[in-house]
Amino acid sequence: MRLALLLLLVACGSSKPAGSSAPPPPAKLDPDAPLPVSCKVSEDCALVQACCGCNASGKQIAIRADSVAAFEASREDRCADQMCAQAISSDPSCAAEAVCGQNDRCNVAPHLQSN
Repeated sequence: MRLALLLLLVACGSSKPAGSSAPPPPAKLDPDAPLPVSCKVSEDCALVQACCGCNASGKQIAIRADSVAAFEASREDRCADQMCAQAISSDPSCAAEAVCGQNDRCNVAPHLQSN
């Protein structure tokens, strides 16, 4: 009986379904290239933490929303020479939003305030 079960397990192969490998990591942005900031509408844009983010005396920047994963994947390359203080930043970008502004470029803008 044990031999039959062993043969059955071997015949079935891996417990992973075919084609269920982990997705490939996102491509990295070239750290020397300009950031992708072209847009048509504000939904094309997203805020990301700069090398030193808002919890490290830094700021946020606006880039194309479809480039966020590549931007994050290249963080180690882009920020290798940066040292960040561990303090909450008072930079205005830390309380802002990404908008598609002049010249169809993603920009950081203050949140709209309602009265």
